[in-house]
Amino acid sequence: MYFLLNVTIPSLEKAKPHLQGHMEFLNSHFDSGFFKMFGPYLPGGTGGYAVIEASSLKEVEETLAADPLTKANACSNEIHEIALGRISSDLTEQSK
Repeated sequence: MYFLLNVTIPSLEKAKPHLQGHMEFLNSHFDSGFFKMFGPYLPGGTGGYAVIEASSLKEVEETLAADPLTKANACSNEIHEIALGRISSDLTEQSK
């Protein structure tokens, strides 16, 4: 199953102390295959997005509960189950 995650950061000041841990969390779960893509909204500081592959919504929620931003109540997470249609090879080439 695939999910689209919308992360909103209402206060950058509250989030700043947790951003390094958040990036470590994202990178470790990217390397494991949980996150398929992620990135910040531009201009930066307001949040970001991710595409996730997981077996269930419960798995997504439990994994995100360990994110330092989530643990600090410095963000809100909106999760939607999605169906992947087509993916442009241009997109994968640009990320290299």
